[in-house]
Amino acid sequence: MHMHRRIRRLLGLTGIAVLAGAVALPCAAQTAALTVLAHNRPRGIAAAHYIGNHDPNAVMDVVIALNLRNQAGLQQLLANLQNPNNSSYHAFLTPTEFTAEFGPGQSQVQAVTQYLASEGVRVTAVSSNRQLVHARASAATLQAAFHVAIGDYSLNGRSFYAPVGYPQLPSAVAGMITAVIGLSDFNQMQPLSVPAAGNGVVVPNKGKPGGGTTTPSGYSPQQIATAYNWPAIANTSDGAGQTIAIATAYSFKSSDLTGFWNQYGLPNHTVTIVPVGGSTTRTNVETTIDIERSGAMAPGATILVYEGANAQLTTFTDVYNTIVTANAASVMTTSWGTAESNMSTTTLNADDNIFKQAAAQGISVFAAAGDNGSSDGTSNTDEADYPSSDPYVAACGGTTLNLSGSGTIASETAWSGSGGAESHYFAEPSWQVGTNVPEDGYRQTSDFALDADPNTGYSVLYGGKWSVYGGTSFVAPQMAALFAVRNAGAGSRLGQSNSAVYNLANTASYSTDFHDITTGSNGAFSAGPYWDHPTGWGSVSASNFITDIK
Repeated sequence: MHMHRRIRRLLGLTGIAVLAGAVALPCAAQTAALTVLAHNRPRGIAAAHYIGNHDPNAVMDVVIALNLRNQAGLQQLLANLQNPNNSSYHAFLTPTEFTAEFGPGQSQVQAVTQYLASEGVRVTAVSSNRQLVHARASAATLQAAFHVAIGDYSLNGRSFYAPVGYPQLPSAVAGMITAVIGLSDFNQMQPLSVPAAGNGVVVPNKGKPGGGTTTPSGYSPQQIATAYNWPAIANTSDGAGQTIAIATAYSFKSSDLTGFWNQYGLPNHTVTIVPVGGSTTRTNVETTIDIERSGAMAPGATILVYEGANAQLTTFTDVYNTIVTANAASVMTTSWGTAESNMSTTTLNADDNIFKQAAAQGISVFAAAGDNGSSDGTSNTDEADYPSSDPYVAACGGTTLNLSGSGTIASETAWSGSGGAESHYFAEPSWQVGTNVPEDGYRQTSDFALDADPNTGYSVLYGGKWSVYGGTSFVAPQMAALFAVRNAGAGSRLGQSNSAVYNLANTASYSTDFHDITTGSNGAFSAGPYWDHPTGWGSVSASNFITDIK
């Protein structure tokens, strides 16, 4: 009861009842009326060609995401936590407190797992916050359990499987479920890094060392630190006591990390792997970049690498949730993404629930905004990249950065490849206001930016060779590192970073905390004064920025 009273106080809504239970499953579930789980199908497959039935004997792993409780109360709590004038400001929850008040009830879990078992679907795990139920069965068994056919399709020379329609479940069970993830392999997350021309390296998502040189080129951590007025990157008190969580797929070589940091005379870091979905020995340049650069810019931080065994959507949902339920890190970064239209709306909802829990616990989340301009590689000229389009995730856009002889910024424009567009799903949050921010009811990206152009790219040590890369995948880990430094200095978590960024950008200190990017475009959108899609509020003057942000 003490925990319930505390959260009622944080909500500031003593009149709102906190739900303590869930609906029980009727005994005759299998003969009950069925309810369609609408929109539980990738939206991008509308133009795909149906080939035939999927192999009924294929073994499939699925994740059933359950509904949160008391969503109205949760929304009020999240607003209170970021409101400096509220008594609950920054009074973040523990995972146990969040689950007790907002997580699915035990009876919800029991009803869903009993139904799955009755259909021959084996439940393999339930997450500690009860949001995710992991299950395994043959395609034939899943088709029967979810009353949906699974077909094979082709699109643009690529083959995949997906539901022919929407899943259906007994109404009492369906009302407890947000999404069924894994009935399709239409899409997976992609790394958002781009090799510079002449690198001689393979495409990053192949995960294999390519060409490169024995000496580094591209921007060093020190050059980035000088350009953006970063706190001293050799001072291990900066970021001390903080942990950075990296949400990624595939692994890295420790020798690349130590070789990188040693090359630049920077502190080494404690880097710990947390396997998710099984272990992997496959390395990937994206994972390597995220560790090298977040470590370089937060010299005193430790790093937890939540390493997905693959890049499937089910794995990334599990990665996000594992980070949040562990609650070991004050900041989380991911440099993997996909066009928002590649996602089903139910999967967007399931992940959004996880990101809400992160915000409630004070975890700041950062994601690359995309490397394919305003279209994000689709036929739509205005297509936001996900997960940066989620309102509880800071969208990290990109610039083209040229330095003067003294290492200061000579020019900085919007990078043509930077993501930044309008979400066609997420509503515009109340905090997303300011000069030139579109007010049309939808979430807008980006929120801020740093250098991302591969033509003004970064040095990377991968597979023992030096190469040059760009991409917004450099922006997210470096901004996560900066917030880790901020948290260490403040002695507390900041929480939802993009909400705090907009609060700061709308003050008189804007011109000292940001470099306003006013030229360049990412396709459909041009940079201009104050906020714009490719660069958000601009790049940061880091030391000023973290002093002023609250």
